[in-house]
Amino acid sequence: MSKRPADFPAQAIISPLCEALTQHNVIVGAPPGAGKSTVLPLALLQAFPDKKILLMQPRRVVVRNLAGFLASQLKESVGQTVGYRIRGESKVSQHTRLEVITEGILARRIQQDPELADTAIIIFDEFHERSIHSDFGLALALEVQQGLREDLRLIVMSATLDTDALRTLLPEAEVLQTSGRMFDVQTRYTGQIQAEKLHEVVANATFDVLQQVDGDVLVFLPGAGAIRKVGQLLEPRLSGQPVIVHQLFGAVDKAAQQQALQPDDQGRQKVILATNIAETSLTIENIEAVVDSGQENQAEFHPGSGLSQLTTQMISQASATQRLGRAGRLGPGICIRLWAKEQHERLARHSTPQILREDISGLMLEALSWGSGLDQLALLDVPGPAQQQSARQLLQRIGALSVDDGKVSVTPYGRRLSGFPCHPRLAHMLMHIHDNAPQFVGEAAVIAALAEESGTVQQTWVKEALTSMGGAQWQRITRQARRYLSLLGAGSDVPQAATLQEEGLGLAIAQAYTDHIAFARDGAQWKMVNGKRAELNGGAARHEWIAVLQAQQLGSQIKIRLAQPLSLGLLQHWFGDKFYQQQQVDYSATEKQMRARQVSGFGNIIISSEPVSGMSRKEIGRAWLTYLRQQDAGSLKLEPDTRQWLNRLALAALLNLSQPQAFDEAPAWPDVVHLFNHFDDNLLIPLLAGLKTLEEVQTIRWAKVLHPSLPWSQQHALDLYLPPRIKVPSGLSHKLDYQNDGQVVLPVRMQEMYGENTILTVAEDQVTVVFSLLSPAGRPVQMTRDIPAFWQGSYHEVKKEMKGRYPKHYWPEDPTTAMPTTKTKKAMD
Repeated sequence: MSKRPADFPAQAIISPLCEALTQHNVIVGAPPGAGKSTVLPLALLQAFPDKKILLMQPRRVVVRNLAGFLASQLKESVGQTVGYRIRGESKVSQHTRLEVITEGILARRIQQDPELADTAIIIFDEFHERSIHSDFGLALALEVQQGLREDLRLIVMSATLDTDALRTLLPEAEVLQTSGRMFDVQTRYTGQIQAEKLHEVVANATFDVLQQVDGDVLVFLPGAGAIRKVGQLLEPRLSGQPVIVHQLFGAVDKAAQQQALQPDDQGRQKVILATNIAETSLTIENIEAVVDSGQENQAEFHPGSGLSQLTTQMISQASATQRLGRAGRLGPGICIRLWAKEQHERLARHSTPQILREDISGLMLEALSWGSGLDQLALLDVPGPAQQQSARQLLQRIGALSVDDGKVSVTPYGRRLSGFPCHPRLAHMLMHIHDNAPQFVGEAAVIAALAEESGTVQQTWVKEALTSMGGAQWQRITRQARRYLSLLGAGSDVPQAATLQEEGLGLAIAQAYTDHIAFARDGAQWKMVNGKRAELNGGAARHEWIAVLQAQQLGSQIKIRLAQPLSLGLLQHWFGDKFYQQQQVDYSATEKQMRARQVSGFGNIIISSEPVSGMSRKEIGRAWLTYLRQQDAGSLKLEPDTRQWLNRLALAALLNLSQPQAFDEAPAWPDVVHLFNHFDDNLLIPLLAGLKTLEEVQTIRWAKVLHPSLPWSQQHALDLYLPPRIKVPSGLSHKLDYQNDGQVVLPVRMQEMYGENTILTVAEDQVTVVFSLLSPAGRPVQMTRDIPAFWQGSYHEVKKEMKGRYPKHYWPEDPTTAMPTTKTKKAMD
């Protein structure tokens, strides 16, 4: 039996919460079992009877179930006082005052109605999950509050909250903490498990714990694939027993989700195989045991391919705490953790925020449409430069952004795209096909809906996948496609799956993901327009060209999951400007020399290539320069003097060496990794013209060419502060050895250093030189940075050995006052 709201610890903070909201925002820290998601929203409805409240949740399944639970507490149906809204689905009315929404809904609502005139309180629940939409939604809400609505109140709630970080965004917020209410949970660790045995171990642990408890068992697994495999292993073992197995993940339809969450109508014991969707907020009755695989699937965007890599990784300590808490909500429970106890302490405290690891094209377009760059918004974490550059390039490519004098702004077309509730790629595709190929607008709407569908698809080809799709999934697709058609002003008639035109499906995908068009190579190998190689998930190629809708990066490999065949005629008609024929001169890694070819291609796909003769010297020189500019200078096998010069230059850049001869502001030191980008084509191409092999390129004495081409202030600083040679007490000049790690070493015979009593430095005393003291035969004897200390210390032990080995040479008792020499004792007489 579930607890009434008054039974929860969160009841204790209702009064201070309501009082604080009259003046401030509030941060609520409440561990699992406190009842914050159920008690506090209902209390606020009662305390502020004339106010409308938005309650944000990170997942659709949570939104539906939480809205249903809260409505039941009021003895009402959903859509009266309590309603909900998710993408493509809503249950609200004019009487709705508490609206439970997914996080993406809030940002769109603020864009359309910046004042949020009908809203008094926004609750950001489960904020610790740090979804990209919750971060952005909070940033927009803060701007609305500061600029338009001083009376708007924000509540940020979480079970594992970093309140210190949040205080930087909400400095005047009142922080309220409440205890959790959780019964004792017996925690068992199994020790580390081999990855290939995970499904079997989970199935065994689940079966075993079923025999130990009367209640239901919740099993956490990383994804749908693992859930199906464990389900298959459990099925024969549970045959004939009063146990029912449910699956719970984002793509499961509503009816199946409800069956997983509610008590079994036949009184059977339940096993719920779930992803981390079941970690928080969902009310799941009668859980007495948790089996935690300790793993989760996490997507990370790769800007180079435009694809995400889904990796299975260990969860954070915060997630482990949430999962364990599920076993102690209604009584004492058991949590079986399938990892070692000592490993638990090494888990990350929190998961990496979504905003730092996913494609942010849509976020950037929304932020700029709002009027703020990402660096200007109140975000706990700002996306990195590579993420921002990738997003900016994509948005420029589809015409959504313009750059003028370095200032980025949204174009009118970009503002139209931002009005679509989908990725900018898909919005651009919908607009383009509506305007240029309206006969395929129905196919375009279906593809846009399918691209953002979380349900799994078993087939490789899009048309086959759509025609064999289950009823609930097809209904979701058509509902969302109808919405896109309405936004386009193209009616609401979505074609039946069987009548969808394959040409239109292929065109829609190709228009949205032009960089993912692929050309067949040998067997199941494909080359994509973005230059990446891919494999088809389904065997050998049956078509020459395909448009890829879904693919996954797995390490350096790309696996094509879902695609649609394309005809060459369609590509030539719609993408004719991307086909080309030209002569290319480039470096062949296999032949280790330059070669010229006549190629025909499409983007980065070479369709045909034939060798040609008659390369001009200038073409060869330019091709070599292009090659060198793509290389890390440190990886080239350059001749020794050049390597020494490069190491000196790298050290100067690392130390930002001063340039006393600079006329005004000192120029920046060149980046040695991309060295050849810093010098003029007219200097470099003549040197490279006519060279055929890489070996010839590497033997050029680049230091003699490039050093005089540096700004005079840098030439002077290098020669003054990082000299290539140095005079020693013997009067001879010796080369300094500038090493890759920044060390500077002086190899010199020990006798030449007699009488030297000072430490040697270079780089304006920032680097101490290491003496490599050599024997008379030139072999290393001692390494030291402190030569005075060496004379006073270990020299006397070295002297004994050297005196016996080289008796003809001079080994003084006091080297600090002895005359340096290069001669034997006889030659010195």
